Amino acid sequence: MSDNINWDNLANEAADQTDAEFNTTIASLTRMSIAEIDQFIAESKISNANAIKVLKEINDAAASNSAKADAIANIDNGVSFLVSLANRIV
Repeated sequence: MSDNINWDNLANEAADQTDAEFNTTIASLTRMSIAEIDQFIAESKISNANAIKVLKEINDAAASNSAKADAIANIDNGVSFLVSLANRIV
């Protein structure tokens, strides 16, 4: 993922986007299909805004893995989202 992404702006927009618009945005940032995104969002029961928060934490190069794990654990449904995401790429 690019360091040029404005994660805060994306999180604000995610709250206002429909699920289809959000999935298209995520698909454009990843190599995942919209169908795959639909499935792991549904499996994890995460909000669009919280999904962006998890992706922002994953992308934070300055944070340690431990700090990232703690931050994701504090995001509602963040861990289940991360597990669903990991299942897609492993």
